Amino acid sequence: MPNKEYQYYFIKLGNLYYVKNSCRNVKKKEMSSYEFTNDESVAFSLDKESIAKQTADEYGGRIVVRNATFEDYIKQVER
Repeated sequence: MPNKEYQYYFIKLGNLYYVKNSCRNVKKKEMSSYEFTNDESVAFSLDKESIAKQTADEYGGRIVVRNATFEDYIKQVER
């Protein structure tokens, strides 16, 4: 299993990578905010393509696919 490759996804908006989002109810209207970085090493990775696509569609970004061995995949998810 250590040599098996796994796909994970980043979301980009221009030159920036998605870090996280937060939603809150402000005076009964849901407000969303997003954080981005230009450093892929601190970007938030997603392990499901459907969730990555939904998130990218939400703010007009695109999906970036990465492949990693099991060990590298686990390191990526644990960050």
